[in-house]
Parts: sequence; C-alpha cells; structure tokens
Amino acid sequence: MFNKITKILVTLLFVLSFTSYANAQTIRIASVSGPSHHHNTALNWFADKINKQNIGVTFKVLAGGQLGKSERAYIEGMQQGTIQMSQVSTGPMAGFVGEFDIFSLPYMFRDTKHFKKVLSGPIGDKFLAMLDAKGMKGLAWFDNGYRNMFNGKKPIKEPSDMAGLKIRVMKSPLMVNTVNAMGGSATPMAYGELYTALQQGVLDGGENAAGNVLNDKFFEVSKFYSITQHFRPPGVVVMSKKTWDSLNSKQQAAIEKAAAELQEYEIDLTTKIVADAMKALKGKGMKINKANVPAFAKAVKPVYKSYSDKYGSGDIDAILGTK
Repeated sequence: MFNKITKILVTLLFVLSFTSYANAQTIRIASVSGPSHHHNTALNWFADKINKQNIGVTFKVLAGGQLGKSERAYIEGMQQGTIQMSQVSTGPMAGFVGEFDIFSLPYMFRDTKHFKKVLSGPIGDKFLAMLDAKGMKGLAWFDNGYRNMFNGKKPIKEPSDMAGLKIRVMKSPLMVNTVNAMGGSATPMAYGELYTALQQGVLDGGENAAGNVLNDKFFEVSKFYSITQHFRPPGVVVMSKKTWDSLNSKQQAAIEKAAAELQEYEIDLTTKIVADAMKALKGKGMKINKANVPAFAKAVKPVYKSYSDKYGSGDIDAILGTK
C-alpha cells in the first residue's frame, strides 16, 4: 500500500511540474545583433539560467533582427508592450530618456575596472531607475568594449585623417557631433544597413567595437581599423513594464538576481571577446593602427558642453570622479 501511494504522489508531482512548465509564459528577447554575437551568447546564458529554475516563465532569444532591424523600434515596442524584452544601445535609448546621452560622451570610461564600478554603483542604479517612468524596467548593463574607427580608404592616426570621410554613427545627435568634432562627416544610419552602404560606397566607414567588426564581417568591406577608443557606451537590458508587471514577486526576484549575474558575466566575456577579435581581424587582413588618443580627446571636449548645458555636470563629474 505504501509503495502504491508513493508512486501516485510521484506521478502527481511529475504531472504538476510538467503542467507548470508547459503553461509557462514565454518572454522573447529581441536582439539586432547576429546569433553568434557575444551579446546573444550572454543573453542565452541568462535565458538558460532562468529556464532551468522552472518558475513559470521561460526566455527565448530572437537574434539577428528577427523582431525588427531597429533598436528604436524595440524601445517603442517595449513601451507599448508589443516587444517584451530587448538588449539595446544607450544611444537610441537617449531618444526616449535624454540623460542617457551621457554614455555617448566620448572618453567617459578610463578602463574596464572604471566601467564596471560606475555601472554597478549608484550611477548605474540611478539610470536604470529612470526607465520606469518610460514604461520599461531596466535590468542590467552590457559592455561591448571601446568603439574604434574603420574605413576602406586609409589609416586614421590624427584628427586631420578624418577629413572627407563619411562615417556611419547611431541615430544620436551627440554621437553625430562627436564624430564631426573628430574631423569626419557623421551619417546616422540603422546598423542593419551599414554593410551594404559600405559595399556600395555610400559610406566610407563606421565606428564600432572589434567584436562587432568581426562578427558582422565589416572586414570584408573595410581595410583599416584605427584604435581611437572614442566611445564606450554600455548596452542596456530592458523589459517592457507591461511584461514585468505581469510577473509575480517570486519571478521578479529570480529575474533580478539572474540579471545582476548576467551583467558581470557579460562584461567579463566582452574583455575576452575583444582580445580574441583583435587577433582575428589581423588574421582577416585588416590593417590595425593606434591613433593619437589625446589629440582626439582634446578635439571632442566641446561636445561635453552641450550635455552639461542641458542636464548639468553632476553626473559627468560623478562618473569621471569614480575611483
């Protein structure tokens, strides 16, 4: 009798567990980057971590622009609730929360240690909290390494080398102003359109981190990669507030815990990816050169004024002063 009751209980628990999993809410994470990009490696790591907990919600990463090619459209979708979750750049996010432009200011982060400390501290928490009023829940910060210049015409060593080069940037006025201050001609364009624009000669180059240049094969249409280290804007992992509010407190707590772990995992992963990508780009035939970073940093100083005039210099000073 005892064995029979035990078997019934085990079977019942199995059925309940299976039913719970089968009825789990699926949250789709939109990503514009290609499936092999390390951002998606990290997002899949996060999804697996949550999915294994069987808390009644599962995550699925839809990479390569399956839900649209524009990060701005992802942000609008999260506000409306048509996009549940995404990882987007802070440049497009500044179109919705203007203060996020601070992360597009050139030469804001000294190194990876500084980057980590700023975003895991009060500044990072403050800016994630700003998303609440815009219908979104900020969960974590991503790194992508320093953004550098690439083009098909010549190595860029000094600001004067930028003259006459049409360079793609994100749709961010601050980024446009920065590249123009560096001496180039900035052209805002959706990321998904860049490869074709370079291939057809519509643009001369772009600016991005080594991992992106490798993963999205810009080495096929650009010969030179110049280490200007002008931008290091973090990415941000965001959930629609409508989706977040549909979750219970246990699910929310589990997701926040996993998101904190995701942030550390992704930043460490980026460090390795950047080092490996630089070696791989050389192997693909790209000509890599160091640029005169102090000269570029001096050239872009006026860009800071446009931000501080609008939002004050408090957050800039807090970031630059973080030790």
